[in-house]
Amino acid sequence: MHFFPLFRSYYTFYSGIFSPERVVECAKRFCYETPILCDRDGLYGAIKFYKLCRSKKLNPLIGVELTSPSKNYSLFLIAKNFSGYESIAKLITRRKLHQPTMEFEREIAIESQNGGIFILASDIEPIYLLLKENILKNSLFIRICGDKEIDAKGIKAKEVFQLPFALAPLFSFENSDEIMTHKILRRIKHKNQELFEPSLLRKKNEFEIYGEIDLSFLSKMEIKLPLREFLLPKIKDGEDEGKKLKKLAFIGLAKRIKNITEKYIRRLSSELETITNLGFAGYFLLVKEIVDYATSMNFPYLGRGSGASSLVSYSLFLTHVDPVKHNLYFERFLNPERKNLPDIDLDFSSVDRDFVIDEVIRKYGEDYVSMISTHNTFSARSAFREVAKTFSIEEEEISIVADAIPHTSYNNLKKAMTLKPQAKKINFREKPFSDVFKNIKKIDGFPRHLSVHCGGIVVSPIPLNKRTPLERSAKGVPITQYDMFDIEDLGLVKIDLLGNRSLALLTEAVATIKEETGTPPPIFPPEKTFEDKNTVKTISSGETMGCFYIESPAMRQLLKRLKTKTFDELTVASSIIRPGVAESGMMETYIRRAKGEEEVKYLHPQLNEILSETFGVMVYQEDVLRVVNEFIGLSLSEADLIRRAMSGKYRCISEMEKLGKKFFIKGREKNINETVLSELWEQIRSFAGYAFCKAHSASFAQLSFQCAYLKTHYKSHFFSALINNCGGFYPTSAYIEEARRCGLKILPPDINLSEDTFRGKNDELRCGFFVLKGVRRKLLERLYEERGEGNFASFSDFLSRLKGSYTLSEIEKLIFAGSLDSFSSNRGHLLYLLQKTGGNFKEIKNFEKEGFFSRKVIPSLPKALQLGHFARITLKEDKPLTLSELLEGEKFALGFCVTAHPLTPLIPFALNREILFSKDVKNYEGKKIKIFGQVITYKKIVTKKSSEGMAFATLEDPYGLTELVFFPSSYSRYGSLIFGEFPIIVTGVVGKEGEGFPVTVDSVESMPFIKVPKAIEYNKMSA
Repeated sequence: MHFFPLFRSYYTFYSGIFSPERVVECAKRFCYETPILCDRDGLYGAIKFYKLCRSKKLNPLIGVELTSPSKNYSLFLIAKNFSGYESIAKLITRRKLHQPTMEFEREIAIESQNGGIFILASDIEPIYLLLKENILKNSLFIRICGDKEIDAKGIKAKEVFQLPFALAPLFSFENSDEIMTHKILRRIKHKNQELFEPSLLRKKNEFEIYGEIDLSFLSKMEIKLPLREFLLPKIKDGEDEGKKLKKLAFIGLAKRIKNITEKYIRRLSSELETITNLGFAGYFLLVKEIVDYATSMNFPYLGRGSGASSLVSYSLFLTHVDPVKHNLYFERFLNPERKNLPDIDLDFSSVDRDFVIDEVIRKYGEDYVSMISTHNTFSARSAFREVAKTFSIEEEEISIVADAIPHTSYNNLKKAMTLKPQAKKINFREKPFSDVFKNIKKIDGFPRHLSVHCGGIVVSPIPLNKRTPLERSAKGVPITQYDMFDIEDLGLVKIDLLGNRSLALLTEAVATIKEETGTPPPIFPPEKTFEDKNTVKTISSGETMGCFYIESPAMRQLLKRLKTKTFDELTVASSIIRPGVAESGMMETYIRRAKGEEEVKYLHPQLNEILSETFGVMVYQEDVLRVVNEFIGLSLSEADLIRRAMSGKYRCISEMEKLGKKFFIKGREKNINETVLSELWEQIRSFAGYAFCKAHSASFAQLSFQCAYLKTHYKSHFFSALINNCGGFYPTSAYIEEARRCGLKILPPDINLSEDTFRGKNDELRCGFFVLKGVRRKLLERLYEERGEGNFASFSDFLSRLKGSYTLSEIEKLIFAGSLDSFSSNRGHLLYLLQKTGGNFKEIKNFEKEGFFSRKVIPSLPKALQLGHFARITLKEDKPLTLSELLEGEKFALGFCVTAHPLTPLIPFALNREILFSKDVKNYEGKKIKIFGQVITYKKIVTKKSSEGMAFATLEDPYGLTELVFFPSSYSRYGSLIFGEFPIIVTGVVGKEGEGFPVTVDSVESMPFIKVPKAIEYNKMSA
């Protein structure tokens, strides 16, 4: 009897528990030399499984349990060879993308004709239908597996069809304890147990009760996946790709560079030779077609990543940074020894990106183009939420505990808990939480579902379903079942077409400026902004809130410390703030040397030429490549391996150790001092994957300059576009206050003037309706429709014309937001009328005739400050709102305040208690002070020495921002107040001017009598 050892992995979502690594480990230990991965309706883990088997000298076969789209049964398909693998990928794609039209048995029978697959079935119906469709002889077996119910079906089918048996247990667990994990996964999805009990692992001799078992035939089967064999798309005109690329590159160079020197010619020719020899000409032509389409549609784009190191990329207009002028290193992108596909990332505005993707699909065909998937996995927090539900814990209690659990893996949980002060209040050792945590440990890192990669798109010269099964994402977009790493292993071309909010900001701001002035702002090409004195002043002073990539508290402070003035200086600043440079102490070394406070020293005279631009400090990944290659003498391939081994997605400590040995051996051969070698290697290791690619940083710096130019010269247009495109680093409320600090008058939404979006003009910023909370879209659409017939003349006119479209709570929200101020700037009267009449527009019209709205309106700000700080319990009195009520109403309706900063009513409170404001802090260097405000953003870290939690936070008051430092002792006691919904009073010591006068926190007091917009967290990768 043929024997098929089938293994189920955790890629049978919410059912399997074996990782691909565990499958291979078990197969090796139980002596199954030809294991078969067989997950349900997918090959998600097949590439990982295949590679692991090969590394362990096993012969992997790939299969699938394919479920019928219309019947309650499934078939097991096993690929004998690569042709069979293609058939399975094609059938899964049909099952996932075209379920209603799939003729299940017929299509399987057709695919069997190439002799590449085995089909295992137990149910009579599918066996009959397969035979009816003339399935290939010798490819169909009746499956028995040790499960009584399934085997009974198989025996009955044997009697009917006289087909051969195949023993095919589905190994899913190694021990009975793991069945409980399986049951919990099933409960999470609110599903019953499997239709059959998946098998425990057993050795071959334990199946002898079924008679003689034949494994020899499996050894004759072999799937040879074409890994690392590049499948590059071909241009359709048939022209030689290398020649076409060369022609386009030199034409583009002539457009880019006015006075072309021999240096440009030599470099372009050298790059073209490398690209052509590596076979990548078609890839560049593909990206060129994409940017040509974007250009024809006037879509601004940003070519970034290591591709910006290439003069060919610059000449083809794929990127916008001149790599010769800015000393960018082509070998960081491509070198003759590179074995990986090049990677050019293109950023578009989020709106334009969808059009670009649609064009790529249209041009190359939907069978050849797909979005790439990401495999979302269980973290400690998400696993806790799901597992806790299966223990019938109340949802409210689950939320309280889950909020105290960081977004991290279970293995890192203990360390990460130090960053969550509120976690100390929860005893995770008590039941039922102790039982929950035992189970979340078991499913940590398990895949939950697929989602769409943020920008990855794959383009193939052959139908994609010959390499990867496709399925539909939750949003309906076709995606690959494999993630980006497996797609790369299969040799498929991945292009990142990413959505960038700042490009959306740029697009909108340019359009509104041109609409108002008749002339677009001079920000194209970006170089025009580099010399603008006022823009440089904005950047060097750190007034860059809202500007792409340079708006975080740490970045703004760094810009001030360095007095950053040039494009190259901004490129460096964007890199040295990365944790790898900053935490190693090299950032501080760079700053001191750049400011002339420390002598520039080189570990070796030869390093002068390589590191002179960065004052002897390794800042970029390119610095590592050049030091390893030019100074140490390792090949470019080995240098790139070191770079990849220490970088994010390819990081590998063991690989770094191997390469480290080569580094020292080669350095000693060149008689380099041991101390120099050790210091250099330590600097390289300290990057730990956070060193930045210079070309990437330079690309970002261009967009940063453009944004800074718009903020400097077109403030209202800048802020309206910023908020309309959902901002960047900070919440909307923080950008509203920054606009106010920049001198703009914030105007509420107006039912006669506003649209959905914000609108900037002159020194005014008018709010749009999209920020309104609790107002239905249906009402706004009716409002626009009625307004098209003429403006609303009065409150009663407004209510009568919109009759039947609104609720009283929606009208109340509109009043609180200031949307009806054109009828009366006294919102208290409007609210009073609404309550008194129940919204009856006829009664309101009578009040209007009596001159109701001629009464006293909202008091001036100084007067309002004297009216008190606490809102009235009821609005039944016919009185103007106090400032507190006014701001609370705006925050209730909009999420931010229009009239003034939300803490403005507390100014007298602060003055009476000798509490200082942000504008005063600089006058108290080294002294203990009290300040108050609301936290708008924070960052949590773990200290290196003690592994304790600490935090940095930005405090905002009506006059500006103050940076706070919570060391472990104060963070432990008061850290939870950072994330709260109330303002805080902080006591602490003011730091030095060169550090931006941060306040080191001693104590914190909450102010629970007013709520504020919630703070946001920025992580260590943000700049």
